Amino acid sequence: MKNLNALDPQGGIGRNGGIGRNGGIGRNGGIGRSSDALPLTAGGDPEFSACLVAIRGYLTLGLDSPGAPPEYELGQAPWRDMGERYRAESLLAEALSGLRVEVDAQAQVVSLRYLQALAAEQNNAQQTSQAKAGKSAPASTAWEWADLISLRRPPRKYFEAQANLVDELLPLRETRLLEVHAQADSALAFLLTAAQLPVHRMPRTLEFLGSALALQMSLQMRIKQQLACARPQLISPRLMPMIDVPSHGSLPSGHAGESALIAALLSHLLASAGAGADIQLMLRRMALRIAENRVVAGVHFPVDSLAGRLLGETVADYLLAGVKAIEAPIAVRRFGAAPWGAPQQGIPNEAGPAHQSPECSEDGYLRIAPLQDHSKLWSLVMQEWQS
Repeated sequence: MKNLNALDPQGGIGRNGGIGRNGGIGRNGGIGRSSDALPLTAGGDPEFSACLVAIRGYLTLGLDSPGAPPEYELGQAPWRDMGERYRAESLLAEALSGLRVEVDAQAQVVSLRYLQALAAEQNNAQQTSQAKAGKSAPASTAWEWADLISLRRPPRKYFEAQANLVDELLPLRETRLLEVHAQADSALAFLLTAAQLPVHRMPRTLEFLGSALALQMSLQMRIKQQLACARPQLISPRLMPMIDVPSHGSLPSGHAGESALIAALLSHLLASAGAGADIQLMLRRMALRIAENRVVAGVHFPVDSLAGRLLGETVADYLLAGVKAIEAPIAVRRFGAAPWGAPQQGIPNEAGPAHQSPECSEDGYLRIAPLQDHSKLWSLVMQEWQS
């Protein structure tokens, strides 16, 4: 799948691409650049390596001092000692460590759940209950899985009604042809352009966005697999898509979710840097446009975009809370918790965040524990925005 592509020209999360220059989550790559070596370092070329073999004796003649490698406590090695490609893999593992996706088949709901530490009073109550039951009360912190976001699968009739909304957008195909194809491969470039950033001077910002996209992609693919919602052309063949149809479920929309995630993260950074509301509005509009173009292309329903946007905004809050850019607990979000309304209610709009849609809601709050490595990266991101 070619979603938001990479942070460099030849990347992309999918078959041949990745977060980085030539790598990828997929068949042929890894998360990050294909090499951490500079293009012309001697060790990266066979002929140069042969030269190193030949001149080693001369370079090391008379040298017998022992090496003095640094020694670190476990978990205390300098974070930037690890190459960017490998940091990306480590960051993804950290972000996923407290998350899991669960299915309630009877309720037609898929939930993204977070492993949270119980509040002190809850922990004490649990230990007291265990003691009364004759069980040894643990001295450590108690944990429980709690919903971060839940998504209920719309019924077939809802999708059939939304097919008419897709049909109404088909006349836009001629005028948006170039947009649709360009954003299929590199939608991230459109968002970065809308934000009007000097991205060539912001490598750590790009790295953080890349790690966020990797997390979003992993979560949305798992949720897509479990919800298993059909693509528009399977509901209504007359909608014949104008581009290749991805080989996975329709809801939530990946382009919508990833665009919403990037827009939310950049909007937070822009606001912290004192940028005006106009730039942030342009970002939201660009994210909505990217999502709508997938509907115009015939590969998504509008409600797919709404669900994707809700997931993207949730993941953004999760990451921002994990790096303490948000101090307060974050909202638990629901998609489809109430009875389904008219199909028009499932159309995203720019008036407010996704949870304000009639098909979405907020339901309580969660406090997110620190993400240690993400926090280290975030501190470097903030240095770029303060310079």
